[in-house]
Amino acid sequence: MESIRKETFWILDLFKGKQIKNNYHDIQYIIKNSTNESVEKKKKKYVNDLLEHATETTRFYSKFKNYTSLNDFPVIDKNIIRNQLDNFISAKFNRKGLTSVVTSGSTGTPFKVYHDKTKINRNYADTIFFAELAGYRIGHRLMYMKIWAKQKMRNTLHYRIQNMVPIDVIRLNDDQMHKLINKLEKSKATFGFLGYASAMEELCKYLDKTRNGAPVKANVRSIISMSESLNDYTRKTMTKYFATPAVSRYSNLENGIIAQQLTDGSGQYLVNTASYVLELLKLDSNIPAEPGEAGRIVITDLFNYAMPFIRYDTGDLSIVATSPNQPGKLFLSSVEGRKLDQLYDTKGNRISSYIMYKNMWQYTEIDQYQLIQNGEKEYLFKINVKGDFFREDQLKKEFISYLGDDAVFEIEYVNEIPLLASGKRKKIVNNYIKK
Repeated sequence: MESIRKETFWILDLFKGKQIKNNYHDIQYIIKNSTNESVEKKKKKYVNDLLEHATETTRFYSKFKNYTSLNDFPVIDKNIIRNQLDNFISAKFNRKGLTSVVTSGSTGTPFKVYHDKTKINRNYADTIFFAELAGYRIGHRLMYMKIWAKQKMRNTLHYRIQNMVPIDVIRLNDDQMHKLINKLEKSKATFGFLGYASAMEELCKYLDKTRNGAPVKANVRSIISMSESLNDYTRKTMTKYFATPAVSRYSNLENGIIAQQLTDGSGQYLVNTASYVLELLKLDSNIPAEPGEAGRIVITDLFNYAMPFIRYDTGDLSIVATSPNQPGKLFLSSVEGRKLDQLYDTKGNRISSYIMYKNMWQYTEIDQYQLIQNGEKEYLFKINVKGDFFREDQLKKEFISYLGDDAVFEIEYVNEIPLLASGKRKKIVNNYIKK
């Protein structure tokens, strides 16, 4: 069955002109032959083609037509793009034919971007290539642990066809995890895990509590975390119970897969130099960080022609790593993003902080937000809005449904959510220490 699924996938792609397979082979060639002169020429052409396109077809980049290199372009961020979105969209594309992606953003403000078909196919190919590096193959059944919004869920048949098992992490309790492990052990299928690191940590704690170190008798070939990096406990524990290396993936919704850890246990992230140019810039200026110095991750997306991202500050930090066994490849030693605090509902149960991602993308009138837990049942939601906000009751009802009907949930309107030293705003603050 697995081989049939794989063959069917590539046959369908063949009928569409091998758009994914051609990208897959291109990514594979570039990353595996990083010291080859032809690879350098190919990557330079990708950069030059993008810069020429952006300066000729977008209002924002039109002022940089006399560029001589990538360094002549400004460093941009979410706020710059959000405040003049129309100026970033290429005149060669009709917005109605593009795919929009909305993320709540690490700074707490909804952020919309657009992808064209070429970018979408490149992302598919990136996903296949990097998933394979972790052990996944097309045809494996994917255990997908994330927030699954009910209003966006498809019917069961849809996920069966995709060979995917959606696991909602909002209420990942012992009963759900018991059913999950039973499903794995009773099935003869080959599985892969993809999901939030925090959900995998909860699963590890459950396994430690119930199995006395006995491995799970299931055929799991890949474990990939997203949104947060795996801590050492979760990485080692997932590897112990499922007998396969667990790795972290560094990606975002607006671009795609930027880097992913190797399975050799080094913890190093292999950068996706086939689809992005990655720079590390100093924290307080737009000049390159020194070797061994933490820098801001700034990327140029080589394949989104509908909405070019040139020298885009992701808001994350890292340090360049060296790998003498793999010359020419670019590695990061770690990725330091904002780590979400834990939340507890009114009954003392830990719940996923990612409820923020599930809800807040839809409130585009809110500029910034921060949820603070001040007591066992006391929650304060700070919001910074432009003009009037008419959906306060809706917002309260949604969060009370997660926190508990007896939650004391208050909303406070503020002019600004203070920045942290890292330059980010925390979405979650927990002033309540659970005894």
